[in-house]
Amino acid sequence: MEAERLDSDRRRSLLAQVSALQMAGTPEQADRLLRQALAQDPGDAVLAAALGRLLSAQGRWRAAAEGFALAALAEPGRGGSARLAWQAQHQAAVQGQQLRHGLSRASYHHWILQHESRLGDSLIPLNQEWWLPHPPGDGSAAWVALHAAVGSLPVAPQVQDPAAWPLQGWLVLLAPEARLRRGALQSLEHWLSTQPAERLPHGIYTDEDRLDAAGERLDPWFKPAWVEDSFWSTPWLDTFSCWNLAWLRHSRLPLPPLDPEARFAWLLQVLEQSPRLGHVPQVLVHRTPEAAVAASQPQRQQQRAQALQIHLQRLGEAVELVEPHPQLAGAFRLQWPVPAGLGCSVIVPSRDRADLLEPCLRSVERALQRQAGRLEGEILVVDNGSVEPATAELLEQWQQRLGERFQVLRIDEPFNWSRLNNAAAAASRGELLLFLNNDVACRPDDPQQGGCRQTDDWLGRMAAQAVRPRVGGVGALLLYDDGTLQHGGVVVGMHGVADHAYRYLPPDHTVHRGRSRCHTAWGAVTGGCLMVRRELFALVGGFDQGLPVEGNDVDFCLRLGLLGYRHVIDPAVLLTHSESQSRDPHASATAEAAYGLMRGRWLARLGVATPWWPEACSRDHADGRPRGLEFLL
Repeated sequence: MEAERLDSDRRRSLLAQVSALQMAGTPEQADRLLRQALAQDPGDAVLAAALGRLLSAQGRWRAAAEGFALAALAEPGRGGSARLAWQAQHQAAVQGQQLRHGLSRASYHHWILQHESRLGDSLIPLNQEWWLPHPPGDGSAAWVALHAAVGSLPVAPQVQDPAAWPLQGWLVLLAPEARLRRGALQSLEHWLSTQPAERLPHGIYTDEDRLDAAGERLDPWFKPAWVEDSFWSTPWLDTFSCWNLAWLRHSRLPLPPLDPEARFAWLLQVLEQSPRLGHVPQVLVHRTPEAAVAASQPQRQQQRAQALQIHLQRLGEAVELVEPHPQLAGAFRLQWPVPAGLGCSVIVPSRDRADLLEPCLRSVERALQRQAGRLEGEILVVDNGSVEPATAELLEQWQQRLGERFQVLRIDEPFNWSRLNNAAAAASRGELLLFLNNDVACRPDDPQQGGCRQTDDWLGRMAAQAVRPRVGGVGALLLYDDGTLQHGGVVVGMHGVADHAYRYLPPDHTVHRGRSRCHTAWGAVTGGCLMVRRELFALVGGFDQGLPVEGNDVDFCLRLGLLGYRHVIDPAVLLTHSESQSRDPHASATAEAAYGLMRGRWLARLGVATPWWPEACSRDHADGRPRGLEFLL
């Protein structure tokens, strides 16, 4: 019997009924209606795709994949349904996990099976010499596992005289609670063969993950290339690293000690020689469950914190506190002293929206009061054509309240964020400049913060970073009104231009070992809350007024980056940003021209997201997912 084809009017009516049933909360009836129609006409691609969407909305991914597959068979010349079927199959494999919430155990296992690079079952002979400073103990589980992973390795002599060392090769440092993947050193040799001879590294590190009690892999740590500030808060070399013996000999460094805690101090000593470090973006080592126990020992972590603080002071960093992170095992909280006797000019462009501006001004006032006796502050509101009486009344109230410490700079012209801020900077007096959007505020009592808390010391924390000699821009962790992250740093090169790291994740996420909860550096920080020294602002000529809305903050940070300055975020600087409430970002008439200008000026820089973003991770997703999982939700 020939299938009965639905004409366009009957199909439209059927789809309207399906939509109404969904809205009424009866998807089962909608499902039954679509299946009855498809039983009459299995070749109707529109109905098959509608069934796929209905099942996707219910999280029935395997069944949804079948619906989209039917649609794909019915429309072989078009690839939309085939892509949706492929996506639904992957969603089923990860048990419906949405990666914008972070990488789950199921999605990581799926990535391992489908996308992780294979190292090979048979071990090919090693071409270079790889040395262990000492065996982990003949017959021990670690020793047996090491031999299974790489085969026999020579052991370096335990003498402090570099003249007695092997003349060439690599020194392999492996934590007692770590296991190499089978073929790891062979993979390192292959990676080394791809590197330019003049850029061969002095030290190598890789990505890592953890093993649970059953030996199942979980919790990957996809690491960035070398970012010094990030390493200080989450040291990543002591699990597994390899060091060029000729370079160690040339630098007159001693062999690493046997004790793991003393070895951490040795690694910091090595870093003081400014080695060239190479990051291999592969998970080549696993931390065993014993590692978590070791990392949670208070005495061990305190010793490491003291060693790190001494290291930073030797580097010329005026850090006043290094302590174990209370929530992230193996990580550290760092704090620099707030400078005294400096002036800080807070510049706030605004157009009406007194309801946004008032909490912003109150937040700044409380922060300045918190720093009384250390920072002398002033507030400059750039009034860009306000017409509402409530705005004029608010500005008058604040003028009377703060007197000469409050200025209003009236500029009635089309909105140009760069020009407004440049004009205000020229009219300001402070040695530190803080550019702050009018929709940014500190909300200490806001409960939607994922275990993190906003406090009034945010301005002092930013100033402490801004006066560090090697720091350019200082940013903040910014939250949406719903408590998820709006800005955790800018990934230059994401989406072909730039985007905010960890956007939409909760503040207490564990992606990249909870990186946004730690002191870290980025290629840029958002202009919505950006502090910089006046001398540096003048050095690069301020913001480019040819970028009136989009891209001006990234362009500014990249120009400072060319001069060797880095851009940092102290995670204690946590604020709320009701982003774009005063304008519609999707109706921007300037975006296309701005992105074209940025690509023309920074084409090579925008082509990569390293060193700040892990090379193993997608450049099109801010949630930190590894490459290969781009099409998952």
